[in-house]
Formats: sequence, structure tokens, C-alpha cells
Amino acid sequence: MRIRWWRAAVLSAVAALALVYLAGLTRLGGAEAGQLHAVPVLDADPAAELASMRTAAPVTGDDPAAALNAALADPQAAAELVAAAPTADSGELGAALAALDEADGGLDPVEVNGFFTGLGAEETAWLAVLYPSVIGDLPGAPFAAREAANRLVLAAAIDASTATGSPDRPWDDEAGRPARAELAQLIGSGRRFLQLDPYANEGRGSWIEVVGDLDTAANVAVLVPGGSAFLTSDNFNLYHDRAESFVDAAGGALAVVVWAGAASPSGWVEEAWASWSQIAAESLAAFTFDLRNQLGDDVTLTLAGHSYGGAVVGYAETFDLEADRVLHIASAGMGSDVTGPEDYTEPCRARFSMTAPGDPISYVQGMPYVPLLGHGADPDDFPGMRNLATGSLSDAPGATDDTGLSLDDLGISGKTIEGVHSHSEIFYPESDAWKNLLKVLLNEEPDLVGEQPADPACP
Repeated sequence: MRIRWWRAAVLSAVAALALVYLAGLTRLGGAEAGQLHAVPVLDADPAAELASMRTAAPVTGDDPAAALNAALADPQAAAELVAAAPTADSGELGAALAALDEADGGLDPVEVNGFFTGLGAEETAWLAVLYPSVIGDLPGAPFAAREAANRLVLAAAIDASTATGSPDRPWDDEAGRPARAELAQLIGSGRRFLQLDPYANEGRGSWIEVVGDLDTAANVAVLVPGGSAFLTSDNFNLYHDRAESFVDAAGGALAVVVWAGAASPSGWVEEAWASWSQIAAESLAAFTFDLRNQLGDDVTLTLAGHSYGGAVVGYAETFDLEADRVLHIASAGMGSDVTGPEDYTEPCRARFSMTAPGDPISYVQGMPYVPLLGHGADPDDFPGMRNLATGSLSDAPGATDDTGLSLDDLGISGKTIEGVHSHSEIFYPESDAWKNLLKVLLNEEPDLVGEQPADPACP
């Protein structure tokens, strides 16, 4: 008997959903299989072994900064350094680095930082040059070393992206392939990365970027982007610019880390599934301990998530983490399976939410529970949440959106922030919403809407 077309369509849709569901279970299973590994301990002075490593490297000199600059000026040398991998039979230091690398993130970042503190600042700087692929993506490695290592990772990736020649074309004498645009734009930009993986997310890339000065800022925020957090997406530059607008306005009092260091969903179908956020959340929670350890206790840490990033931040709170404040910005939810503050390790942490009237994200906030689907409770109704006012866009001459376009030219100067476009309008510089977000990031008291959720039972 022939199956009618609509039945076939329904069966195909069900099969597709089943495959996506199984993929989510597989992702979670892989994440749950990880466990913390012991951080190696060096018994001997590594000076002689480090000197041998330096002798074998394609750059020379007594100063790691000079060696770094020499490698950056020589794409072949940068590529050789990025390809270098320590081995367990190369000596005690090499074996320790190999163990750190092979742990693939399954390490306590505080203990890893202790390893490098014991090693010494100059020695660590040299390792960032000699083994950038290890140091640049190693939680707990000193931030300065990770930034230096990722400069080499970037240089090697740009060079590699031009390596495959294009086919001969009679109308074009240029046979070489142009560099990946999203990487080439970074040349000379001064942008700094604690992680830069051009090949993650099926070649679309992932990153963790520092905007501002982590060493001097009294307030540090971790901003988790929404879906499609890829180097190849507009979000790569968009969230940098959004972070920079806050940092510039704070006059040195704020630094922002844009955290897109995990696999990211793309599109509404993938973003409906919770497994992406659950896996990312565990890495994010671990990163907050790394951040706190390297910055100290006097810095106010705010964990902020926009759109799908709010679901990541929300689920991260089901783990132990370091954050003084949590900020949900047009957030998809408080985290998969989260129904109330009692589901968090710290139920009474200060929390703020901003969702403009008519933002389409409101249609997915607080969806009924289905395993692996949806993102938990509605942030705006969550007990203890403080809902922020959104107000209006700036009507000042020269005011722009978050991409630099004139609000006057767009015909929206001074308009109320609401509706479909409010999902992004809350980031437009000098708007009431943007000013309110900045107040939270600076640990100041923001402007609230009139009606607020009830307070949880807190000591």
C-alpha cells in the first residue's frame, strides 16, 4: 500500500528529530565520560631541558618576546612551532606538557596555574613560543602566555588557509588562495585571545577573547554570545564590538571576556536542544575558577549570557562556579531542567534579567519540560531575579546601532525598545537598555521595572 506524501513527510520529520535527539544524547555521554586528571609535578630543575627545546626550535634568541616576534614575522617558523608537540620520552618537562595536553581539558585549572607558577614566568613565556598549540588552549595556563601562544596559532592558521592553490583561471593571474577573511582581518588588530581554534565547530571556529585590561579592571564580565558563535559568523565581530562599547564607556573600570569556547548550535532547530548548552556550561563553570584564581578575590565577576548564551550561563549555575552576579540578556532560559533557585549550587546569588517587550525570545522562555528540549524557567519570572528596564534608544546626534549605522538614517532615533528588533537593540550604545546593562557590569544599582518576582527564601 502506497504511503501518502504527508505520512512520508511526518515519518521523515520524526526520524530527523529522533536522530537529533540521539545526537544530543551522544554529546552528553561524551561530556560525562570526562574526569579530572592529576597535574604533573616536576622533580628536577627544567632549565637544561628547556634550553635543549629552545636549541631545536626554528627561532633563536635569549628573550621569549623577541623569539615570539621573530616567529610571527616568519610564517613557516610559526607553522613549525604550532605543529610541535611535546612527547612523553623527551624529558620530564616534555612529558609533563604532553600529559597536560592529552588531558584535553580534564584538569583543575587552579592546579594547572600552580604548575606554571612553580615553573616561572620566563620559562612559561618560552613554552608559549615553543608549544603554542598546548599553551594557547590550556585552561589554567597564565593568560599572558595564552595570548602570546594564540598569536602564533593565528599566524599559522592564516598561512595554512592560503596553502592550497586555486585552479588556473584564464581571466585571473592570481593562482594563490586568499587567506580566510575572518582570520586575515585580525592582522594588526591587537585583538587578544585566550583560545582561538580556527578548526573547531566543523571548521567554523571557536574563541575566547579579552577586551580591556584584566590586570587593572576592578570589574570583569564574561559575556557568552548567542547561537552561531563561530569565527565565520557575524557574531565574531559583533560581540567584540558590543563588549568594547561597554569597556570604552567604563574608562578602565571594566574588562570583558567574550566566551565562545565550546561547540555552538546554529539556527532555531539546533538551538532548541539543550545538550549544546549543557556541555558548554560545564566548561564555562570551570573557566570562572580559572578567572577568579588569576584575577584575585577583589575583582567583581559578572557572568552574562545573551539569547542562547543565557541558557549556557543558566545551566552553568547548576555546577560550582565563581561569579558575584549573573546577568541574563534576552535569555533563552535559566538552564535545562532548572525550575527554581534550589536547582542551583548557590540559590541566592544576585541575578538580573533584561527582556524587552515583544522580543521573540519570550516565545521560548519557560517552555514546558521535555528531556533535552528547551532551556528551563523563564528568567523574567524567576524567584529573586531583578528585571531591568529597557527604555528607549538614544536620540542624541550621531547615535548608532551596534554595527555603527546611524540611528537617524535607520529612522529609529529615540524609539522605544520593543518588538522583533529589540533582541539586538538592547545593545545599541547609549540606549537606556545599554546603560542599564553597563550598570550591572560595573556592580552598580540598575533601573528596574515596576513589578518584580518574589524573593527566594535566602539566609
